[in-house]
Amino acid sequence: MPRTNLLNWAVRRLVIWLLVLGGGYLLVFGGSSTSKPIRKKISIEVATPSGTARGASVIEMVHSHAPWWYPAAVKGAASERGEAPYADLGGRRYVFVTINNQLDERPISGSLLPESIQADGSFQPNRTPMIVTFGDIEDPNTIRKLEPGAFERAFGSGYRLVSLTATDTQDPPTNGTLAQNFPVLHRQLSMPARQRVPQPYQRGDLRAINWRAFETPPTP
Repeated sequence: MPRTNLLNWAVRRLVIWLLVLGGGYLLVFGGSSTSKPIRKKISIEVATPSGTARGASVIEMVHSHAPWWYPAAVKGAASERGEAPYADLGGRRYVFVTINNQLDERPISGSLLPESIQADGSFQPNRTPMIVTFGDIEDPNTIRKLEPGAFERAFGSGYRLVSLTATDTQDPPTNGTLAQNFPVLHRQLSMPARQRVPQPYQRGDLRAINWRAFETPPTP
């Protein structure tokens, strides 16, 4: 093949590949956009016979809007960064506000939407994040769900959920403190459920919850 024809052929191939790559990029990313990060401080207060136990953490959410060519029903996706707030009730008893309810596949972002939060910062009843505790903080299989109005039944006289709120903040998202403060729980909940939960267990068993319920992205 003459040198000129070979050069022209190479140029045409290069142009075709650039068009293919550029078109693929536009197809995947064209029309998509990412919203400004939203940060919420989730605070929990629990009355105990010894006083009020408090805890808080910051969750950051970023919403990616779907490209124009997506089906109308697909609005986009939300990603979160942060970890579960918790309160130390004393006597090695803790309550945690989960940030990823794997049982009903409801991430914390659904609870932090404007329509999910009331004027005083409290959550709408059907948007309250799941609260859990452990009978033994080093045994994830002792996990149990707490109803907001049933703290006295769970812990005894004098225990009561005072408040659970979400407020705007500019503080950075919280990450890594739970893994540091609860290393045994972190290590065990990072394992596959089949390795730590007695078999057989039913779908929806709270014991099958993993570390992503407490931190995202999870600390390795």
